[in-house]
Amino acid sequence: MSISQIRTFMQEYAETIAEVLCVDVTVVDENCIRICGTGLHRENIGLPVPHGSFFQKIIKTGKPGVICDVKKEYALCQNCSRANTCKELATMGFPIFKKDKPIGVLGLSAFTEEQKNKIINTTPELINFLKHMSNLLESKLLLIEANERLQNQIMETMNEINKNFSFEKMIGKEACFTQVLLKAQQIAQGTSTVLIRGESGTGKEFLARAIHAESPRKHRPFIAVNCASIPENLLESELFGYEGGAFTGAKKGGKLGKFELAQGGTIFLDEVGDMPLSLQPKILRVLQEKSIDRVGGDKAVSVDVRVIAATHANLEAMIKNGKFREDLYYRLNVIPLELPPLRERRGDIPLYLEHFLKKFSKMLNKKNLVLDPSLVEWLKTYRWSGNIRQLENVVEYMVNMNKTGKISFPDLPEYLEREYRESLERMSNYNSNGSFDVEVDLSLEERVARYEKSILQNFVHPGSSTNDKLQAAHALKISLATLYRKLKKHQI
Repeated sequence: MSISQIRTFMQEYAETIAEVLCVDVTVVDENCIRICGTGLHRENIGLPVPHGSFFQKIIKTGKPGVICDVKKEYALCQNCSRANTCKELATMGFPIFKKDKPIGVLGLSAFTEEQKNKIINTTPELINFLKHMSNLLESKLLLIEANERLQNQIMETMNEINKNFSFEKMIGKEACFTQVLLKAQQIAQGTSTVLIRGESGTGKEFLARAIHAESPRKHRPFIAVNCASIPENLLESELFGYEGGAFTGAKKGGKLGKFELAQGGTIFLDEVGDMPLSLQPKILRVLQEKSIDRVGGDKAVSVDVRVIAATHANLEAMIKNGKFREDLYYRLNVIPLELPPLRERRGDIPLYLEHFLKKFSKMLNKKNLVLDPSLVEWLKTYRWSGNIRQLENVVEYMVNMNKTGKISFPDLPEYLEREYRESLERMSNYNSNGSFDVEVDLSLEERVARYEKSILQNFVHPGSSTNDKLQAAHALKISLATLYRKLKKHQI
């Protein structure tokens, strides 16, 4: 960082010093280029100082100097290429250092007798003043460099975080899921408000973070707020902040709210359906006017944030019941995205199982673990009311419990193992009305296959049309392609 990189600041700095001291001020950088100046120096900004000038000597030696009378002290200026045409009557220069290295000169110049007398009569005081100013400039440069390093570190950290939340990290190949991702990618570059719908555990926050990570705001904060987890009486101050003394127990200096902390970035309002009615008009105002009012404050604060909201609630029903404002709903629902539950994308379940198996195998230092194919098939039939989050927890449990290297039914959490045994009992009790009798010597995989075949035969009868099969696929919550694949597998 050199002083030439902060020219605007240096010009303001020079003008302030000139106004205080009533002499003209100039600053040259380490290459002896005049980067700012007042008075007659203005016309030479951006030009090099004359060859052999007094300032060149100061940069070379790192020592301050003063010429009280240019005409009488000609020897100090005789090497200057403009010695005979110089309009300065007196001059003073002090080196600007950065870590003990001269990187410029802060100079005072007299072009009038009054300015000359100022320099002559107060030389010691001016030298001390310039020393102080030089030290302040060094501190300014070092602070800018420290801030730049911090910003670079923040950007590197944000990049690493964003890598973990890119769209490529979102697992799934089922059309109902990939269509949502394509739409999210398309709107990531914009600033419009997004409303993500979906059951708990479907990955709403992950999708919000992926949108942020692919947006121009990716180097700015992503602030997540769970509207359901913060008490109603604290939510307003959490979102909008408060001024000092706004209420009993408030910090003396006040506190920034989540909207201000997200300045320039994205705020994620999770479970927005649980936001109290009393606060909804204030969220509406933020969306309309791009400003917030701190609790106890008397002026609006402008905010530049993209709002992504999420909910598992039926907002339309809540509007009818008077529990959610209709105007806020339309402000939030500019770009609706709906994540399907896991039971509607069963073809993706094996992908998640493999992903979480690798994750927890590495985390728990368990190598060469494999999943029993029969277990995978059974898990694909499970309803997964807790969606991806539930499945992740199940895999973590099984990796912890496994001792053989092959994860199978005995490794299931107790509640799932019970469901599995109950499903076996249902299979065993399936009589001729259902189309098969269970043989004692069949393997689990064969039992599951025969059970699946019996279900398919109940939904797809001989001579079924394409439309009939489409309806069957819809009822079974699988794609038509998956249905055809299974029909071929079981020779139906």
